[in-house]
Amino acid sequence: MITLTDTPNPESKKFIFDFDIVKSGSKEIKSIEDCKEIRFAEKLFEQVSPELVYIDSNFVTIKKKSSQDWNEIKENILKILSEEINADFKPLSFEKSLEFKDEISQRIEEVLNEKIRPAVAMDGGDIQLKSYKDGVVEVMLKGSCAGCPSSTVTLKQGVERMIKHYVPEVNSVTAVNVD
Repeated sequence: MITLTDTPNPESKKFIFDFDIVKSGSKEIKSIEDCKEIRFAEKLFEQVSPELVYIDSNFVTIKKKSSQDWNEIKENILKILSEEINADFKPLSFEKSLEFKDEISQRIEEVLNEKIRPAVAMDGGDIQLKSYKDGVVEVMLKGSCAGCPSSTVTLKQGVERMIKHYVPEVNSVTAVNVD
């Protein structure tokens, strides 16, 4: 069974499964070329042409193009996902995010893992540490968080405040999304 939920981003919806579809890591896919033999993602890009597909533990977040209407594509997405991700589905494994050696970056990662990432995942996205240098934290927003109208407010009022609270060496947090 697939549970469909809205996200804070009106262009994204979260499709939740009652079993894990990912063993480790997560993956953001922006084109059919990025699908790398993930059959359901290939079918989504062939038939629905989304802007982005984000795959994590037990959910798939799909960001549609602004020109698309959820009422016109939702049933096709549900059909593809239910056909391709069923009891025979083998959970996927993806590369983990970067490993950071310095103590401050490790503390930032700990705050992200324990305090921030679970809340962001509930909204169909993820946040990953890209770098820390001279008091500035750079993060990548993934899934429904990428391009979400409320992501700037969330980043500054939520993420930045929390990281600064637990890691006082941090002065600011900025999002740097790379294709």
